[in-house]
Amino acid sequence: MNIEDRLLTINPYSRSGEKQNKIQYIVVHWVGNANTSALANKNYFDNLKNTHKTSASSHYIIGLNGEIIRCIPENEVAFHSGSYSRNRNSIGIENCHPDWNGQFNSNTYNSLVELCADICKRYGLGINNIIRHYDVTGKSCPKYYVENPNAWVQFKNDVANKLGQATTTVVSPNDIKGSDEPVRIYKNGSTKEYIYSDTNLTKQIGYLSPYEQCDCFGIFNGRPMVRYKVDGTSNYKIGFAKWTGGVK
Repeated sequence: MNIEDRLLTINPYSRSGEKQNKIQYIVVHWVGNANTSALANKNYFDNLKNTHKTSASSHYIIGLNGEIIRCIPENEVAFHSGSYSRNRNSIGIENCHPDWNGQFNSNTYNSLVELCADICKRYGLGINNIIRHYDVTGKSCPKYYVENPNAWVQFKNDVANKLGQATTTVVSPNDIKGSDEPVRIYKNGSTKEYIYSDTNLTKQIGYLSPYEQCDCFGIFNGRPMVRYKVDGTSNYKIGFAKWTGGVK
């Protein structure tokens, strides 16, 4: 298996450099852009540092010829699952597809089987630790394997055969969504909103300007967790806001 390193530039939108927790899952995606290459999708992730359109990335992208590009080291967080906690204990794999049906061609499929088997072996994972983006947030990703759950079971069993593990009939385990929420937007109101280091609001660490907008990773103990830009710099911090009305 050949993996080409084309690492993203460190930036707040696609590669923060934050270190991973213990790897527990592999999350499989489709790129959602038919007949595009692995390199083109890697360049899209990298260009988010300039466009600021969203926060998105994955550890790997598998192309139409079966090529595997590594965008982010496995020991760093990628923004792929739509879940704050799941991003921090999983490896994300984006897959190219020839048309909008979303089924991976044989080159892409075979490389995905091989890569998943390798990751499972290295982290001591079973095949039911391989999940779809859909299983985390309900998003129709990877589309073909959401609409055809039997094909997803077959994929997991192909990985099992590669590993010498028992096969499964389980589409996805029941306990993988976690207690957190997908990434949302926090839009401040007409006054300055202070940001705190904890949900008890004991220490101010920054603020949002009037009408400033930023990422929100969910509500914890009644407080929105936000990633906000430090005023006057290009640096970002994570903290808690007081006002829940800003969560969109």
